[in-house]
Amino acid sequence: MPRKKKHPEHVNHERWLVSYADFMTLLFAFFVVMFASSQVDTQKVGRFTESFSKAVGIEVFPESGKSLLGGNSTKDATTIAGKGEASLPNELEELRAMMEQKSKKEELAGVQVLIRRNEIVLRLADNVVFASGTDEIQPAARSVLAHMADDLKTRKVDIRVEGHTDDKPIRTFRFRSNWDLSTSRATAVVADFANAGIEPSRLSAAGYAEFHPIATNASPEGRAQNRRVDVVVSAQLLDPATPTQPDAAEKSDVKSDEKVDSNAKDGGSDAPQKPEKQARNDVLPNRAAKGERKP
Repeated sequence: MPRKKKHPEHVNHERWLVSYADFMTLLFAFFVVMFASSQVDTQKVGRFTESFSKAVGIEVFPESGKSLLGGNSTKDATTIAGKGEASLPNELEELRAMMEQKSKKEELAGVQVLIRRNEIVLRLADNVVFASGTDEIQPAARSVLAHMADDLKTRKVDIRVEGHTDDKPIRTFRFRSNWDLSTSRATAVVADFANAGIEPSRLSAAGYAEFHPIATNASPEGRAQNRRVDVVVSAQLLDPATPTQPDAAEKSDVKSDEKVDSNAKDGGSDAPQKPEKQARNDVLPNRAAKGERKP
């Protein structure tokens, strides 16, 4: 039987449309993602960056004109209150105005009021609060901290105390390095605030050693500026005394888990169990059919 002749296959000149369609689909998806990324809720981003900065103690987005890498710049990120362009919440704005007035009096003598983004920084010089190489608060500074605590404890704000040192190393029986010294000083101020009546849930302490300078460490004046304690006051985003309520989905999950646990205790089966009396009646006919005597 003769073999059938193979006809030459028709060449499809429209195969390029497949690649073109794939390219157009990817291009469309790219522009959709770009458009969605440009529609940012600035309020949500602001709340996130503020919460993240307070949690880790670093700035997420630096000020305009400042490099993300930071480099060796020692320029301070804060500005003098009243001269900066940063906007503050109403609660912090009222507190800033009051602190500025009291800083000019004996109540808060030696306290510098600064603005850092949407936070207030109450800066105390190292020699005002602590003696050299120690973490014991001096008696003269306790009155300043007491007046500061009286103004802060009635307001809905979070307080973070930051300890800073210069670049001179320290190694004693109590402090192994500047990390220990700066952290211990911040903790001492936090404890003093807690004893003054501020809720401990609103307080936190951080030690940065010599790694967040505001001036050069090449001169005695610069090192004196770097030895400081900053009381950072920020608006309270969530009241820690208010417990979070689980949503409807979490409640339904809890109920389903309780149902599964109860079924497991009943024998691991969802089928209804027969009463004991009915089960005995089902067994008796089977015994009678086998010739057994009824008990």
